[in-house]
Order: sequence, then structure tokens, then C-alpha cells
Amino acid sequence: MKFTQPFEITKWDQSTYDDADDVELGRATVGKTFADGELVGTSSAELLMVGTPAGPAAYTAVERFTGTLDGREGSFVMVHGASAEETASHGKVVASAGALTGLSGTVLYEHDDQGPRLTLDYELPG
Repeated sequence: MKFTQPFEITKWDQSTYDDADDVELGRATVGKTFADGELVGTSSAELLMVGTPAGPAAYTAVERFTGTLDGREGSFVMVHGASAEETASHGKVVASAGALTGLSGTVLYEHDDQGPRLTLDYELPG
């Protein structure tokens, strides 16, 4: 099954852990809320980021969603990332628990003039 759903960023705590030669390495703890769609719940993510004088260069993230999907309660972990020249962040589901055990699929995060949204293309076992 596949769907696209907007979400709200509810937390963004960012810090720098290495800043040399005009290249900044940082991390951010990000919280999101998903409502009124296939996903209902929250997620927490840890992002590792690279910044340059020209702007953001790349990020990678590990994110756990907790709530319901397709009426099943549980959690799943996604890994996703992108570089500055990409318009979307691609990733995949790498672990799942609760009634979502066995979930597999891909994720696509987009942030543009339509707002932040997630596309999840997934399969759940019987």
C-alpha cells in the first residue's frame, strides 16, 4: 500500500559538534506529529548534518515512529537522508515492533511549498 501524508515538526534541537575549515558538522533531535491520515502518532529522529558556507550539504537520519498504521498499533524505524542537490529524502523501514512487526517498505520525505509530507510505500504481513 502507498500513501502520502503531511506532518508537523514539533521539536528541533540542533547543535554543532565539529566546525573547522568552513565545514560544520551538526546534529539535531527532531520530533514530528502525524495526524488525520494513515499514520497517527509521533516520531523522534536523530539527524547528522553537514553545512558549508553555501548552505546545507547533506543529512542522514534514524527515525522511530510510534502510533498506528492501517489500524495496527506499534512502532517502526526508518533510515533516510539526502544531499543538497536532491529535492527529496529517500529511505527505508529497517525495523518494526508491536502489531507492526514484519512491516517493510520505503519512505520519501519532501519539504517544499506544499509543506512537509511523507510518502510510505509499505507491506504488512497478513
